[in-house]
Amino acid sequence: MKLNYPKILMYSRNMCSDCIRSKNYLERNQIPFEEINIIENPEFKETVEKLNNGRQTVPTIIIENKTDKIILSEPSDLELGISIKKLAG
Repeated sequence: MKLNYPKILMYSRNMCSDCIRSKNYLERNQIPFEEINIIENPEFKETVEKLNNGRQTVPTIIIENKTDKIILSEPSDLELGISIKKLAG
């Protein structure tokens, strides 16, 4: 059975080992996602700060479906996988 994946948006930055790990997890599991690098797109730095109590914590990953939203900061692969499955249809 193929999962209907929720929308996934990952805020990242260059040379971020946790960002690379999360991106590799998503790609390895063929999970579609959008990535916004806050160094290359500085207009999103404020968004990340608002989601993280004033800190530019990356990766910040927003997982959402039509009714629910989960926001993760620096998640482990396990935490990321559980959150995706929770909102998958």
